[in-house]
Formats: sequence, C-alpha cells, structure tokens
Amino acid sequence: MPNNAVLILGMHRSGTSALSGMAGLLGITPGDILLPAVEDVNPKGFWEHAEIVSIHNQLLEAFDSSWDDDRLLPEEWWHTPIAAHFRTMLLTVLRRDFGDQSIWLVKDPRLCRLLPLWLDIIDELNCLPLFLITLRNPAEVAHSLRVRDNLPEAQSCLLWLIHMLEAELLTRGRPRAFVAYNQLLNNWHETAATIEQTLSFNWPVPIEQAAPAIDSFLDPSLRHHSGDILLPDHPACFFAQKTYEILALSKPDLAKLDQIYLQVRNLQNLVAPWSEKMQKSERENQYLRMDIASMKLEMTQLRMEITRIKSTLSWQITKPIRLLWNLLRRIQGKQ
Repeated sequence: MPNNAVLILGMHRSGTSALSGMAGLLGITPGDILLPAVEDVNPKGFWEHAEIVSIHNQLLEAFDSSWDDDRLLPEEWWHTPIAAHFRTMLLTVLRRDFGDQSIWLVKDPRLCRLLPLWLDIIDELNCLPLFLITLRNPAEVAHSLRVRDNLPEAQSCLLWLIHMLEAELLTRGRPRAFVAYNQLLNNWHETAATIEQTLSFNWPVPIEQAAPAIDSFLDPSLRHHSGDILLPDHPACFFAQKTYEILALSKPDLAKLDQIYLQVRNLQNLVAPWSEKMQKSERENQYLRMDIASMKLEMTQLRMEITRIKSTLSWQITKPIRLLWNLLRRIQGKQ
C-alpha cells in the first residue's frame, strides 16, 4: 500500500511552522535532523528537514534565483538537466529517511515554487500526496518580512501572490486543505479535526492525546504582526488582498484566481528587469561585505600575532636594544 506524503505549503511567515509543528506532534514525522530554532525568528522551530532545505536553496541558486526572488523561473525548468540532478538528490534523501514510514511530511515555503518537480518525485515514490496550505493575511506577512528581512511591502505581496497562486493552481483536483493561520492559533483542535475530515485520514496520534503538547507549542503570543496593517498603493498589494479574500471563502472562485494569476505573471514580467538589477546589486554588495569581513578577520589575526610576539621572552630581552636603536635613528635624523 502506498504511503502518504504530507506537503505543507504557504508563503514565508504565514504559519507553516506552526502547522508543521502541530502535524509533527500529531504523529507525522518531518525527519530526524531539522533546522534549529532561531530565538528572534522562530523560537518554537521551523520543522524543516535541514538537508531538503539545503537542496532547495542549491536548486534555486543553480537557476540564479533565491527564496525572495520575484522573477519567473525558466520555462519548464523542472525538465532541465539541472533540475534532474537535484531531483536525484531529493529522491535519495526521501528514500533514506522516509522509505519505511507510512506517513511523513515535508515543510518548506520554497515548495510552492518547486511543486512541479515535487509532483514528479511523489509519483515516482508511489506516494499519495496530501496538501496543507496555510493562509495568512498578506498585510501581516508583508509587515513581518519588513521587520525580519527589510523587504519592501510591495515585493512581499508579489512574493505572497506567486507562492499562493502557484500552490493553489498545482494542487487543484488533489487532496488538499486550506488552513487559516488565525484559526490555527485560536482553535487548533477544530483545525486538526477539519483537516482529518477534509483529507479523509486519521492523525497517527489522536488529537486528545497530543493536546497537552500542542497547547504548549502553539503560543498565540508569538503572533506579533496582526490587526489593521496598511499596505502601499501598489498593484501587487491590491491583487494580494483580493486573492486572500477569495482563498478565505469556503469555495474559492477558481476563474477569478486564474484571472489574477495571469495578471500577476504580467506584473512579474514588468518588474523582472528591475528585480534583476536589484539582485545583481545585492550580490555585488554581498561580495563587498564578504571582502570587508575577510579584511577585518585578517587584521584581527595580525593584531593577535603581534600581541603574541610581544609577549615572548626574546621580545622582552631585546627591548633595550630596540630602544637604543630608535634613539640612534632619531639622533642621526637631526644631524
């Protein structure tokens, strides 16, 4: 019998970590070696398979892209030799870490952009995919990314649109459930039960049995960016709010989402030249920062070596000779 692969999708800062943590505590394994928690970013952990995230980053870098790149990836990129290389790497990790699991999960916001490749991988593994898609107000996401990464709100909204629209489009007709971030924090019991009902499966650990651990894990106070947040007057922000309103409905209007998707792709093409210049400028700045850091490290090492030399016995013994030599040089300089 095929095993189940739970793929947790959503834009960065949308609650994918909270949802993954709940799923993990309900018995679905995300793997053994996860990215460590970061106190000021995600103190309860990311619940991301460290090696898979690393492969995703390498894959995007191979296409001159990154998690915050709002440009289109190359046409049919997942059929290229570059993608085939990383596909093999991912298959190796999945077979090694999840081959004997009846149900397992992968969480990484980059999955939204990389879904075409992952759908092929899931088919090759003969898995039944279940998709959990987190939904958070793009204004809250944009504010959070402004604080964490200093991203402009318009860019964050465009990234939100790209992640959410691609995830929605590529999971149509497949088992999926949308999970609102605020509902997850306010009533996770109901959210977990709704996921079971929607996807027609049972959590490996019963909800009531996992309740104490999840109650401790899901801390609503960690939601710092909420409430009425104003976004700039920009097409990306306008489309993001419209898309959020549509996806929040019990039966989203797919035709409207398709229309927005086409408009967003046009917007991506419009901003692509500027995004490329910004990416190039950022890379150049990064190289400069690396050069400066390297020089500072070299200076520190030189200072340490000078301090070490001055503390040696030979340096102390020859100190009078150096003083006499400097005195003679000054005298000769005055003649």
